[in-house]
Amino acid sequence: MKHTSWIVVSGSLWLAIGVFLLTMGLKKIVLGTEGEQTALLLISVGLLIGFFKGRFVLSKTVDRVCHRILSQPSPVALKQVYGKGYLFLIAGMMALGMILKWVPIPVHWVGLVDVAVGSALINGAFLYYRKAATVRA
Repeated sequence: MKHTSWIVVSGSLWLAIGVFLLTMGLKKIVLGTEGEQTALLLISVGLLIGFFKGRFVLSKTVDRVCHRILSQPSPVALKQVYGKGYLFLIAGMMALGMILKWVPIPVHWVGLVDVAVGSALINGAFLYYRKAATVRA
């Protein structure tokens, strides 16, 4: 596949997972919270944390992955796209999600984490798309 295609695929994966997590988190917050104002506050905090995480933390990951993709000769194979560090990052986030299922904490706090991570991934997905738009294929 071409470089631009891999960047778009990476962004699309982040977007799909982000929408899934955001939806799950919103449901957990709304169903697990007593008042509307508390739910709104948790959602707002989750979105704000996700925005900053996506803009300032995950943007570095997007830059590294895009640089790795663009440095490969075309066509790029799947095993050339993602490095070990990126795969460990994904595995760590998946492990965090599984641990949160088993740890006895209130469901609305788990929802807050889901909203934050989901919105960060959505923000990161758009960074991928912006990068793909600037690549000359």
